Amino acid sequence: MKHIKTLTAAILLASSFQAAAEIKALNSIAMEVNASIITYGDIERAVRVLRASPTNKDIPNSQLAAAARQQLMERALMVEAAKNAGLKATEAEIDAEIQRRALLAKTTPDALYAQAKSFGLSKKSYRLEVAKDLLSERVMMNVIEDVKVEDGKVLNYIQQAQKEGKTLPAGSPYTVYQVRRILMNINDTHTSKAVGDRIKLLAQAVQQGQDFATLAKRYSQEAAAVNGGLQELSEGLVPAKVEAMMRIVPNGQISAPIQTAKNWQMLYMVSQRTENNPTKMQEHAVRLLLLKQEQQKAQGQFLGSLQHGTVVREF
Repeated sequence: MKHIKTLTAAILLASSFQAAAEIKALNSIAMEVNASIITYGDIERAVRVLRASPTNKDIPNSQLAAAARQQLMERALMVEAAKNAGLKATEAEIDAEIQRRALLAKTTPDALYAQAKSFGLSKKSYRLEVAKDLLSERVMMNVIEDVKVEDGKVLNYIQQAQKEGKTLPAGSPYTVYQVRRILMNINDTHTSKAVGDRIKLLAQAVQQGQDFATLAKRYSQEAAAVNGGLQELSEGLVPAKVEAMMRIVPNGQISAPIQTAKNWQMLYMVSQRTENNPTKMQEHAVRLLLLKQEQQKAQGQFLGSLQHGTVVREF
């Protein structure tokens, strides 16, 4: 056993396993990260998923294998953190996530199970992988979901860059979505399951003809509730799951309930517009830049805290 102080070090050490992975049985253990097991099959499947992306078509297998190991090791640490915090992914949450993935991919849950089978995963194993994804995502989103960049910081950055003669991003047109939203928070007294069940009942009520704005005024737990949940949400500034759903919901329709790290949401799409004001585009580009920097900083600090004293066994 050895203590790995950084994930980067673990990845460098793991790269030597690629040749062995090609000859060992896929179900044999490649490494243990604390109490979590990563098999050669896990690595091989992760490489295949990465290879399926057009942007990775020219990347050597050795690099994809290193990236796959990094992803799996980080996920193992985050799943462990989730379990230590008492977090669980229920069967209903797994079902909802698979349904969400199917909706975004314009396919069906059964088709996703079939695709997973082609990657060597049974239905049960695929659902376990989805559960791990949910837990690791929830842990990381807990870290970055509250990261915000205030207007003053954006303007100060622009002014300082102009004084120093630095080039600022020109920005590009971006989508602004006008929505009504019902947002219900998850906390110690209101579990994810309980909140999810509540918002699903509200979704059924809307489908049966009840007014979304009226329900938002009564149940939504954010400032916009006083206006029936009416607000504008800009591209790039909301959780990825929320943005992905906004892109596909037609005007006049409601989204499926969306679970983020700290709340459940449901959207009613009012309209979309493209923002092409040069000043606003530049401010948006700077805000995204600063947001990414702050999120990466928060992620790095969190992963650093997780990897402190991490034990990796190599086989």
